[in-house]
Amino acid sequence: MTQRKTQKAKAQPAESGVKVAPAVAGGLVATEPQMIPLNKLALSPKNVRKTQATEAEDAELYASIKETGLKQNLLVHKVGAKFHVHAGGRRLAALNKLVEDKVIKPGHPIPCSVEDPDQAEDTSAAENMIRSAMHAADQFEAFATLRAKGRTEDQIARQFGITTDLVRRRLKLASVASELMQNFREGDISLDCVMAFTLTDDHARQIEAWEAVKQHYNPSPHSIRHHLTQKSYSGSSKLARFVGIDDYKSAGGTVIEDLFAERDAMHLEDPDLLEKLAQAKLDGLAAEAAKTWKWAEAHLETDYDSFRAYGRVYPQPLDPDPKLAAEKLKLEERQDTLESDYDEETWTEELQKEEEQIWSRLREIEEIEAANVAHTDADYKIAGCVVTISHNGEPRLETGLVRPEDIPVEEDNKDASVENEDRENNDNTTRCGPTIELPQAMRRPDIPVDPTTAARKAQGIPQALADDLRASRHQILQAHLAADYGTAYDAMLYTMARNVFGRGGMASPLDVSLRPAMTMGSREILKETVAQRMLEAIQEGLNLTWLEAKAPEDFALLTQLPEAEKQALFAWCAAYALNQQLSNDSSASAVIEAIGTRLEVDVAACWRPNSENYWIRVKKDHAIETAKSLIDERWADDKSGLRKAEIAKAMEQAFTENPQETAGLTAGSAAKTSRWLPDGMAFGETDEATSQDDAPSAQQTSAGHEPDSLPAFMENAA
Repeated sequence: MTQRKTQKAKAQPAESGVKVAPAVAGGLVATEPQMIPLNKLALSPKNVRKTQATEAEDAELYASIKETGLKQNLLVHKVGAKFHVHAGGRRLAALNKLVEDKVIKPGHPIPCSVEDPDQAEDTSAAENMIRSAMHAADQFEAFATLRAKGRTEDQIARQFGITTDLVRRRLKLASVASELMQNFREGDISLDCVMAFTLTDDHARQIEAWEAVKQHYNPSPHSIRHHLTQKSYSGSSKLARFVGIDDYKSAGGTVIEDLFAERDAMHLEDPDLLEKLAQAKLDGLAAEAAKTWKWAEAHLETDYDSFRAYGRVYPQPLDPDPKLAAEKLKLEERQDTLESDYDEETWTEELQKEEEQIWSRLREIEEIEAANVAHTDADYKIAGCVVTISHNGEPRLETGLVRPEDIPVEEDNKDASVENEDRENNDNTTRCGPTIELPQAMRRPDIPVDPTTAARKAQGIPQALADDLRASRHQILQAHLAADYGTAYDAMLYTMARNVFGRGGMASPLDVSLRPAMTMGSREILKETVAQRMLEAIQEGLNLTWLEAKAPEDFALLTQLPEAEKQALFAWCAAYALNQQLSNDSSASAVIEAIGTRLEVDVAACWRPNSENYWIRVKKDHAIETAKSLIDERWADDKSGLRKAEIAKAMEQAFTENPQETAGLTAGSAAKTSRWLPDGMAFGETDEATSQDDAPSAQQTSAGHEPDSLPAFMENAA
């Protein structure tokens, strides 16, 4: 205390009466604040902060001072009759605004610490630079503490000059489990992930979700939200739109709202209730449809295979409208006249306009004619319909379905020669009553057996296994194509150009309508694969925020995306429409094979034949012969006496990524078996390479990788 008095005595000029803190190097100086009228304070040019804060930041400071007062003294130095503020300029501006708003008077006393002018720059720099921003987690907890003390959300918002909605979001973030918040503080969880956890207030569910997703490649807010809502329906799902949120709530359903999600912000927590309401609504529509058709059923979900068991009757063209036909003929005659009399020198804007109007009207008439179809009474007597829900939540009727038992049977006494002729000309339709396209199971394919089919039959590869191999190969190629804009662009351009310029007639590598290419294989064999993880990682990185806007704003937002984000979207869409095949399919597209070769797709690094997905499903002889050619005859002979399941397990161990460890093979044999693929799976094969003896070396060469390597962009996902 004695030392402080001595310093103060030395620092105080006798003539001014103002207490000034002296500059003391290496020491701590304590000065008592002095109350100085606000109208005697001005911003000092010695204040080092030149860049203005944002309006929002200034508004928060203003609200805080207005609500709770000035919590920190201003640092000033005396200049004539005024005091210049060299630390606290934003506080000074907020105080002056309070005067403008008539909250305080111009002479309101303000606590200030008076310093020597020579200290001004040093103090100003220290105050503005030597500071640490408050961690976001501390902000959330601070708001929660104020709420616990009885402050309302509106009061907290006024105190800090922010919106009530922002307060509500920060309070929601404070409800996240303390364990997860600590991970956030330590940098193990991003703020976006913390936001995703707020979908539920149940800390146990939050922690369970984190434990589930943190093992995955690159845990994301999307994966957290998916885990927390996998037993619920999104508010934008087709089922929710079909039933209606209000009707769901009226029936007692509960919803949770995601305060931070840009899309799918609402989730319906009672899936059973939602499905029950949707089914009841569909049943009502089916009952109405049954008044017209022989039968009607209501299905919540349908897919491509749902209607394969049915035959089909299609609506037939009705008699054309005579007036419309006459109008069409007259327009076509006038169009021919304009074309034959065309002369560039005499052609006028009026004639051009007339020609365009004729063309537009002819298209309208063609659309009317195409829609002028209807089912016959005979169709209604044998066919039915399925009522389901479209992707946009609207009811959809799949009409003209004929059950196998309702298909008319031909008369026994029908002339045999006529019957044979009909069979040759119209094998997949009925030959009595209404024309019915037969169900898939009742059709008789007249396709000659090709060498590939014969080879598969010899190996015991059933159609279901071929479909699974094809689907696995397709998924792997999709994952590569979706990550390569250059190849995707060339493939899409090639396909569009062939269609636009009339050079069709060959199998197209892409479905230019951008429908998802039909996947014939089992859905289960495509789960938990390297290719699936790659596709998920790519999809999570796509920028889809522009989809939230309505047309044409969504197009404008899309055009403003960075080029890299546009390219990622383009490649994803191209891969989405990619058709599937094995390279030795009878109708295989050479262009798809060229795409896979250009991408250097290493199928062997992404898929290995194991007991379940291959060996148990083929002939025992095929497995033994493959082992003889790739390992040795002794190894194969030792296994030949085993049961098929045991042989399949042994083959799985011998054909893994590291068969030296799993099956004890030599390095030479392991190099072959670790890269072996069934015929048609690899990309870049030559004709000779499709044989079993040559397949391993050919695949190693075409892939361009060592046996244990992956494409660079797939290493993290493997």
